[in-house]
Amino acid sequence: MFKKALPYVLAVIVFIVALVLLRPAPSKTVVVAAQDLNAGHTLVESDLSLQAMPSNAIAADALTSISQAVGQTLKIDRGQGDIIRSSNLGQLITLQPDERAVAVKVTDATGLVGLLLPGQKVGVVASIPVQGTAEQGTYSKAVIEGLKVMYIDPRFAATDATSSSTNNTSTTSSLVSTGSSGLSTSTDRSQNGFVVLAVPTKQETVVYDFSATGGSTQTRTVSVLELLAALDSTDSATVTLYLMPGENATQFTSPGLWLPSLAITPAPTPTATPLP
Repeated sequence: MFKKALPYVLAVIVFIVALVLLRPAPSKTVVVAAQDLNAGHTLVESDLSLQAMPSNAIAADALTSISQAVGQTLKIDRGQGDIIRSSNLGQLITLQPDERAVAVKVTDATGLVGLLLPGQKVGVVASIPVQGTAEQGTYSKAVIEGLKVMYIDPRFAATDATSSSTNNTSTTSSLVSTGSSGLSTSTDRSQNGFVVLAVPTKQETVVYDFSATGGSTQTRTVSVLELLAALDSTDSATVTLYLMPGENATQFTSPGLWLPSLAITPAPTPTATPLP
């Protein structure tokens, strides 16, 4: 009896599996561009439409209502049919005559885990491996401050789920008090990307302050444009961004850090001289 029923049981199982596999993925309605749109364009209702897409292909910050986008300004170009994300919106920051825009490649570790927002100001720490000397290691130095964040790779940026404010102080205090700045780092966010900084064209003075150890202060004059380009093209060199307060940032200088100097080992114990 069981042998006769087995083909029917198998057929039912195959049918159920086929239904599960062929069932369409859950969908979600999101806002998309109804036509090609340029960065800097202020969105109106006719620029946008709603479209259903598979939920697993939609970023966490995708807009779901046209009213969320109307009146907002695009920070990047959007082609017809492209999803409109909250990270795509915001005022463009223009360059001053004495500034140039430079893209810096960062990771979660060197780019503040994607929590940067356009309009914030950052400093740069350069870490450079030193090879071919009697002692090899890494040298790190805070080289420049006050660089304005102009643009963040949307794949790397977090979603500002609560506010479009770029106030550094409120972001920092929120991080301390709640463990989250209200920025949602969705699972589809890339762990590396590019941040575009406004960099001054004038020569900048890098200060090596050895006064704490009784030494004299030394300086080097550099072009930050050339410095960032050189670091980008140097194998193993790293650019680390750090966030600055929104206002009244306290200036500081440092000698830089030679990493091997932190490794202090105890001196050998003198060997006792045996007596006759």
